[in-house]
Amino acid sequence: MRRADMRKRRRNRGFSLSETLIAVLIMLMVSAVVAAGIPAAKNAYEKVTLASNAQVLISTAASALRDELGTARDIELSKGKTSEEPIKAVSYTSAGTGSRSKIYLGENDAVIMIQEYLSYDGEETPGVQGEARPLVSSAAQTRDLYVTYGSLSYDESEGVIKVTDLQVFRNSERNDENPKPVETMNLVIRLTDREK
Repeated sequence: MRRADMRKRRRNRGFSLSETLIAVLIMLMVSAVVAAGIPAAKNAYEKVTLASNAQVLISTAASALRDELGTARDIELSKGKTSEEPIKAVSYTSAGTGSRSKIYLGENDAVIMIQEYLSYDGEETPGVQGEARPLVSSAAQTRDLYVTYGSLSYDESEGVIKVTDLQVFRNSERNDENPKPVETMNLVIRLTDREK
């Protein structure tokens, strides 16, 4: 019986020290490869979500501009502070509500604002303005992004308003000399309710 017990012990003695060290070394190498891949995967995820959020924000801004300006009449464009600057603001009468409104760039040309003029008895009251608000709500401007545009133009004969360089930027790059846009589009809005 003693010989049978000794044979059993030899077969069941477990792993040797060298086998254990090799297994630990393999586990460390696999862990190092996985640890090196995590930051790369995180960066790729952040780039994809940034691009996706920028596309949602620019399409939201484009839809809001189309909704506001698509039925505009009595359109007046105004330049910036000097006559050399591109057109940055548009005043119009909304065909739907009949109220006079203005879309312009506020806060260092970084936020598209809309301001409705208060009216009494259907007539515009000069000097009385409603509260200005962002055209795209701050809740829609996710992931440290904001949307702005380069300039506006109005072709009365064609009945279109052109918004050039509708762009999404990162707030963290707002003070940079030449910030790089995350997303860019040019927008042509065809007026649907023009007076002939």
